[in-house]
Amino acid sequence: MASHYLIKKKIKLKFIGELNKLPQTLRKLLKNSEKKTSQNSIIQVNVALNYGSKSELINSVRLISKKKIKINEENINKNLFTNNQPNPDILIRTGNTQRLSNFMLWQIAYTEIFFEKKLWPDFKKKDLKKILTKFKYIKRNYGSI
Repeated sequence: MASHYLIKKKIKLKFIGELNKLPQTLRKLLKNSEKKTSQNSIIQVNVALNYGSKSELINSVRLISKKKIKINEENINKNLFTNNQPNPDILIRTGNTQRLSNFMLWQIAYTEIFFEKKLWPDFKKKDLKKILTKFKYIKRNYGSI
């Protein structure tokens, strides 16, 4: 699954979601792909499978309760599927849909969101470059004034 292309381009793969509910053979492939790309550092691509943000938050709180630790922002972060990963800087929503659809609701608090009319298969390199150029000029303040 982790092609030579990803390794050559130093792209790290990370799979998030309720992966334990996927078939064992698929879980093995996903884990192997993550392992093969784990040392890559140019960019990380998160692939969400069997993922819903609401269930992720419920799972995080459930884990915190089991551990009998304080429910706070830090502990919620530590128990999300995206633990030890930076929050996304950019979210691109394709398909002419302007909603978040239960996707990384906790993590995208300060993410720049770009809505694209094209469907994902029609989204090209030039479309990504256009978004990255716009992103480069955005003044980000992460909630402060």
